[in-house]
Amino acid sequence: NSFGGAAVSYGQYLNSGTEVVLRQTVDYSNPPVGGAQWNGSTKVALDQNFSDTKLRPFVGVNFGGIYGESVRDTWAAGLEGGAKYYVKPQTFVGATIEYGWLFERAHSIDDRFKDGAWNWSVGMGFDF
Repeated sequence: NSFGGAAVSYGQYLNSGTEVVLRQTVDYSNPPVGGAQWNGSTKVALDQNFSDTKLRPFVGVNFGGIYGESVRDTWAAGLEGGAKYYVKPQTFVGATIEYGWLFERAHSIDDRFKDGAWNWSVGMGFDF
């Protein structure tokens, strides 16, 4: 049994608080039955940051695709929130949590709000 993944994101500030972010994830799993499987997602997010201090909380929305061998390929959209904590002027530790609605299985607007998934990440980032 093994599982692992990597995520990369690139953000560009439109002004002092609004940020557009491109996120790419790749996940690998090798369960005892079924063999190795690869999955991924590509999303674009629009986040509003609420501070210009060391701790910078944010909320936002995202939209993109989820795809792979052990998931049903689908479009997804979600709400997200989190924070960045700057340990140095251009280096931060960040955490993000999102709830994304999966559109492949949704047959009506009510289904879209019930049929989703939680995703969270913790990582390190750098301002260039």
